[in-house]
Amino acid sequence: MTYGDEGDPASASPSECGGAVLRLYELAERPGIRLVGEISPSTRPVWRQALEQVSGQCEHVCFLELSAITFVDVAGASELARTARGLNERRRLVLERPPPELPRILELFWPELRMIEVAA
Repeated sequence: MTYGDEGDPASASPSECGGAVLRLYELAERPGIRLVGEISPSTRPVWRQALEQVSGQCEHVCFLELSAITFVDVAGASELARTARGLNERRRLVLERPPPELPRILELFWPELRMIEVAA
């Protein structure tokens, strides 16, 4: 999967099935991606590919900038938890400005996950 620069969406990123959209932008100043749109059943394939790509490219810390995410369903949070569980102990995912429901879902269903850090 290819990502665009922070100002340029990746050509393979949008998923516009059923009106839902999820766009990915590569972060310029640190390893990770910025996501724009929603994480729902119709955008799940793009979300899954993004998590695989991000977890494979970061050696220690990988950033997911989520301030422009408007919705995350429990299945999307489950994909995130599954990805985090696959990381070794020295690696972690930092969620920057996630929508309020995401940290609540993670704490409710996966309170033991220490590989995910939430940054306001």
